[in-house]
Amino acid sequence: MPANVNSVTSYDLPEPGCPIDITAELFPESAATLVQKGLLADLKRMPLIIRLVLFFMVVIFCWNQPLLGVNASGLAWVISLAVSLLVLSRNMSRVTFPYFIWLPWVLLLFTYLAMVDSSLLDLRVIPLQRTFQLLSPLAVGMAVSTWRPTAVDLQAFLETCRRMAYLLLLIVLFKTGVLLTGVLPMTTGLASEAITVTLLCTLLAASHLITGSKKDLILWALMACIPIVAVTRTAIVASLLTLPLTFAPLPLMRRIVALVLIALAGVAVFNTERVQKKMFFSGKGTLGDINNSNDDFATSGRKSMWEKLRSAAEDEPWTGHGTGAGETFTYKITGKTGYPHNDWLLTMYDYGQFGVITFSLCCLLMVGDVLSKLRRRPEGATRVLLLTGAAAYIPFAIMMSTDNVMVYVSYFGNLQYSILGLAYGALLARSQENNLQSVRSNRLLSPQ
Repeated sequence: MPANVNSVTSYDLPEPGCPIDITAELFPESAATLVQKGLLADLKRMPLIIRLVLFFMVVIFCWNQPLLGVNASGLAWVISLAVSLLVLSRNMSRVTFPYFIWLPWVLLLFTYLAMVDSSLLDLRVIPLQRTFQLLSPLAVGMAVSTWRPTAVDLQAFLETCRRMAYLLLLIVLFKTGVLLTGVLPMTTGLASEAITVTLLCTLLAASHLITGSKKDLILWALMACIPIVAVTRTAIVASLLTLPLTFAPLPLMRRIVALVLIALAGVAVFNTERVQKKMFFSGKGTLGDINNSNDDFATSGRKSMWEKLRSAAEDEPWTGHGTGAGETFTYKITGKTGYPHNDWLLTMYDYGQFGVITFSLCCLLMVGDVLSKLRRRPEGATRVLLLTGAAAYIPFAIMMSTDNVMVYVSYFGNLQYSILGLAYGALLARSQENNLQSVRSNRLLSPQ
């Protein structure tokens, strides 16, 4: 019986000598067909680790409350990390994710962890937890890359991400109560969801430009509205910039036009009553009033906290104060939270300039490696994933300046590295299939 290339998994390949049908590879199922099959059918095509990442994202959007003393977001990254390590313990030789790029960062984290003096830390600070949170996306990406997805598998994943975007819209409508009241509340509690939106916007922008799908562009616009509804200022900027700053092919003039339109939209949003009240204590201000030296500029108490943290970080500018030191210092300032909502500053305090430079270089090298894979001219879905994984570092870096996105891995990092792992696994799968097809073609052409 002929073997179909779309039946190939990470554990079995067609038997040598069997004819191979590449029709499904050349003409993957349409998104409409995948929708008809349903969400469960698409999820069954994916490995457990991806299902866990997606499942926990939905759970924490709907209900991020303590369970047995642990928040759902905490359980999400712990379970995802544990499953990833289990997968890697049995399939390390199958990893295609370029983990070697991240070895300097991994070595730095474990070195600092080994040097921790717990007696100097707040009792609420757990250095081991922070270290593994930072490493969780890497483990997830490596685990996912052991899978060998087909073109149809990738389409199923992309369609599932679109469904998640629609679901997120429904969750926002439900949480804000706007369907019942017709009025948006001043406080929405959607800051974490806004972080995920920046990643989904990155994916939808790349998909629109590669496939030409107008539905993806409309969905991108709807997603970009969520940070506006949530009045999360940095996320508004990050999500809107995902289109003009995408790594997908886009003529320079169209990028400029997009930037101009986004700037005009941004000014309009800035002048709305909800944003004005969030931006200024007086409830009214101009773009020129947005600066930390303006006492009327509302920073939610972060201005004072950042100034103190930045000043203290200068005591050890190059090597930092060690893992957990930044959280301890922040607890002394706030009394109730250990995260300063500025990952760049927290990384500086803990690991110094050395740590910031190491992490930044690893990110840049990762982007370079991902973009280099585009030279292989991968098929559409793989190309979308590569472009998304690389471009996602832009909103990630932006969000780092005012949030805790590095440790909020359940909202951003685990999904981003799942996308990267899928792309790397797909590249090897296509290479294996092409090599197999070439060998069989040569056998057919060779004299008997």
